[in-house]
Amino acid sequence: MERYTDLFVSELSEYVKQLNNHLLRLEKESKDKKSIIELFRIFHTIKGMSQTMGYATLAEMSHTAENLLEHAKKRGMIEEHVLDALFTVTEIFDRSATALKSGRALPSAKNIITMLENLQRGKAPSYVSIPETKKGISDIRIKLEKLDTLFNLTNELMIIRARINKISQMVGDPQLQNLSDTAARLISELQDEVTKLRMLPLSTVFDLFPRWFRDEAKRLKKDAELTISGAEIEVDRSIIETLREPLIHLIRNALDHGIDTKSGTAGHKGEVKLTAVREKDRIHISVRDNGRGLDPELIRRTAVRRKIITVEESRRMTDENLFRLTVHPDFSTRKQVTTLSGRGIGLNIVQLAIAKLGGRLQISSKKDNFSCFTLEVPVSLATVRAMIIRLNGQRFALPLSYIQETLYVSEASLRAVFHRELFPLRKELIPVVRLSARLGCQQSEGRKTLIVVQYGGKKRGFLADAIIDEDEIVVKSMGRLFTNPAYSGCSIYADGLPILILDPRGLE
Repeated sequence: MERYTDLFVSELSEYVKQLNNHLLRLEKESKDKKSIIELFRIFHTIKGMSQTMGYATLAEMSHTAENLLEHAKKRGMIEEHVLDALFTVTEIFDRSATALKSGRALPSAKNIITMLENLQRGKAPSYVSIPETKKGISDIRIKLEKLDTLFNLTNELMIIRARINKISQMVGDPQLQNLSDTAARLISELQDEVTKLRMLPLSTVFDLFPRWFRDEAKRLKKDAELTISGAEIEVDRSIIETLREPLIHLIRNALDHGIDTKSGTAGHKGEVKLTAVREKDRIHISVRDNGRGLDPELIRRTAVRRKIITVEESRRMTDENLFRLTVHPDFSTRKQVTTLSGRGIGLNIVQLAIAKLGGRLQISSKKDNFSCFTLEVPVSLATVRAMIIRLNGQRFALPLSYIQETLYVSEASLRAVFHRELFPLRKELIPVVRLSARLGCQQSEGRKTLIVVQYGGKKRGFLADAIIDEDEIVVKSMGRLFTNPAYSGCSIYADGLPILILDPRGLE
């Protein structure tokens, strides 16, 4: 019976997604006959499935929903209060699937059925509230606790693999080297397979938002819609879990702070766009609205009033720097606290969560035009191919995904323009960053290696003493207490000593 329950839960979850999609479509166009017919078909299918499995409550709800849709089919349109009722039924289906998956009892639906029957009789709608439950991810083929243990053990094997390879090279025994190469290949294959098990599409979290956004916009009487793109991109499961709360904060901000159009009023429709784009081993997830935008002068006055900055500091700050102040834990331009915002902690929570992933929060805006908050996070927290460089005897790792090319340069080839060093790379001049100065290392003499990196549309030349090696390293977090933007994490090198991983975006 358990096998059939799993199949029922899987199919019910898929039908819930389809129901939400058709209901959202009908909310925009109430005379969409195709969606009405599809809803009728889905509810009829769920009724049959539920009867077969003995879930009488779910079957009864489906049957009553069918009756409501029968009237809608005859009228050629669906009324708003019927639509709201069907959204409620869909939510009960969703929570029933979650309950069955975790072995819990089905949620009570007696009041929901009564509401549907009253609607069927033509009585005025009287909606009931559904207790909020936090959705999460509980299974991916195997229990997550076991998968995490396997993942951590595999990462330790990756570190040992590098050390074995180093020792075999030092010994110089061909048989030992051959055995080391075979072990390295097998460990790499194991690590790849374990990483694949942890990968999930962003739709795992993105699919939660359309229905939630619709309910919040309706409650706030905001005329706005949410569009999503890039949900098919796959990222590490631990990143998926961390993204949920930051994205909720950002979308809430867009609704509460950004969008100011009211339902039923003239003017442009509020739009919130949730977009994901992959750039090499990084994911850029942006929440953009076409609302009132950020007001630099209001931010400046608020930051001074709350003693986050001084008056003198505020006068020297660019708009971009002022926008960064909105992530301060004490910053809020709201005079009143609402259930959505106003406490001044939302963006700070977002930044802390993203920093924990080795990511960044970027803010851009234009007053009375738009606001855009972009989360840049890694695809995976497991391993990264990196170039190992030397700076005055110290070693650092620089992810290969940022590196365009490397070349030897002399001090004479560098040009000073307006207190900044530039290097002529073919037909362009690129800014030079002396890593020794940026990282607090003593500068050594002699020929240098210029590492040309590119990120966020920018190209820079990093000066290092030498390139030591290229290797795949295991990324480890340095915790919240270590917040230097020049580093994205650390690793254990082949000789067993720690090595810091550089973040090019924090080295300017």
